[in-house]
Amino acid sequence: MPIVTVHALPPADPARVERCLSALTEALAIALQQDQQGVWAQWVDVQTMHTGTERRSIESHCPVVIIRARAGRHGGVIQAGLRAAAEATSAALGLPLEDVWVHWEELRPGRVFAGGGIR
Repeated sequence: MPIVTVHALPPADPARVERCLSALTEALAIALQQDQQGVWAQWVDVQTMHTGTERRSIESHCPVVIIRARAGRHGGVIQAGLRAAAEATSAALGLPLEDVWVHWEELRPGRVFAGGGIR
């Protein structure tokens, strides 16, 4: 079960957050060939964002998307997931694709507590 966290400036329209998270779970589920209910997504508001010394606005900021998933997927599937998450985030937030940062973290076996036990 991948868990997706979006760190971004809060949009003026809160409905955009919902659209982004829905688009992310759908796109990632398709890319990973799994049920959308198995993809969790959350939004974390960032108070300010800078690139270097330049303060970024909501129209030009770089959201950071972190995907945490169990280890074992091959590189092609991970790359498809990264691209799907970037494209969904870009479209939902109205930002250029090159302004979206997506990072994949593999969770090694024995390092996760979920479903009542160590996995």
